[in-house]
Amino acid sequence: MTRREYAALARVHPDTIKRWARVGIGPKPRRVGPRLLRYDREEVLAYLQISGTEVSAS
Repeated sequence: MTRREYAALARVHPDTIKRWARVGIGPKPRRVGPRLLRYDREEVLAYLQISGTEVSAS
């Protein structure tokens, strides 16, 4: 999942997701290329569920 998709689910700005990753909040992004980061969808959904953010798994 991209940072933008994660941000949409969390209802925050993509820069917030970037800041969270930098300070260790939420799931860690995984590098899938020299400049490409992705988040594991299951980890993101689990984190948002634990944090109380309402999301649909669609």
